[in-house]
Amino acid sequence: MAPQKQHVVRLEKRPAAKPIPGEDLVYQTAPMPTEEDLADGEVLVKNVYLTLDPAMRGWMRDQKSYVPPVKLGAVMRGSSVGQVLASRAKGLAKGDWVNCNIELGWCEYGIAKGSKLEKLENTEGVPPSVHLGALGGTGLTAYFGLIEVGQPKKGDTVVVSAAGGATGSMVCQIAKHIFGCRVVGIAGGAEKCQWLKDELGVDEAIDYKFEEGRQFKRDLRKACPKGVDVFFDNVGDWILNEVLKQINFKARVVLCGAIAGYNDTTLRPGPSAYLNLVSTSSRMEGFIVLNYADRFKEAKREIGQWLAEGKIKYQEEVIPGLSEAPRALLKLFGEYGGNRGRLIIDIHAGAQQTSKL
Repeated sequence: MAPQKQHVVRLEKRPAAKPIPGEDLVYQTAPMPTEEDLADGEVLVKNVYLTLDPAMRGWMRDQKSYVPPVKLGAVMRGSSVGQVLASRAKGLAKGDWVNCNIELGWCEYGIAKGSKLEKLENTEGVPPSVHLGALGGTGLTAYFGLIEVGQPKKGDTVVVSAAGGATGSMVCQIAKHIFGCRVVGIAGGAEKCQWLKDELGVDEAIDYKFEEGRQFKRDLRKACPKGVDVFFDNVGDWILNEVLKQINFKARVVLCGAIAGYNDTTLRPGPSAYLNLVSTSSRMEGFIVLNYADRFKEAKREIGQWLAEGKIKYQEEVIPGLSEAPRALLKLFGEYGGNRGRLIIDIHAGAQQTSKL
């Protein structure tokens, strides 16, 4: 009798530019782990939801970073939540929902050490996928990046690039509804900008794609007549440079990402307006959310309270089926109409639903 199989996505080649589904990221069959394979302290997990993040593009590169690159032939790394099928780990039992962090990645089933997983408490009324977004890495990145690095104050003008994305949309809401800031979101397309104003409550939204960006400088000045106090940047490139020209005295520029260049084969030139940091006594600082790991529980409690009170909304775009993950990843880089909010793969839904791509 043939062994039971599952599906995984492996990194077979390092992308030269945007990852190519079927060449760089390949959907394959693999052996199915079983309860008999468990060692003491391990659990067998059915992976249910997988989140797709821009950082994954960096993990595919063979270069030094805050985590080692994904090895060729290995299951692609990614954060997921799943349900325990069998356990030999203390504190985890069959049926428990767990945050798998990056222990399993792009697979349908996997084995992990119980000590590396986080049991999800009080899951009633809260979709497990939220622990990958507002109550996961997205919310934590927005929380610590804005609060600890950006240090917003009531009345500050806060500008957020990639404001329609998972992290950016959380930053906009925390700045607006928790700190009472004036918030300007930068996004691509009139529809996404309108959503930022209507649904998230930002004060102004700038479409950086309007007239191919030729009016961006004008639109930024119009949206920020008193300058910029905090800039939370997820994009980099020319948008960062234009905002640097508008910063106020002792502004804070938070470097969270630079998605504009993630698929480049060579480094882009740095911002020419960086000397404005000197003339305004401002600060530009990068950060990694793992720097604040010892405070994750504290942050999740506070974000959870904001969600319960309706101060913060979470937005998910769910794509059915692990087989769609390689193509869905490209939505983060503007393909297939882009994404709005957290991009989630419902791993086992492919057979029941029609692809959105």
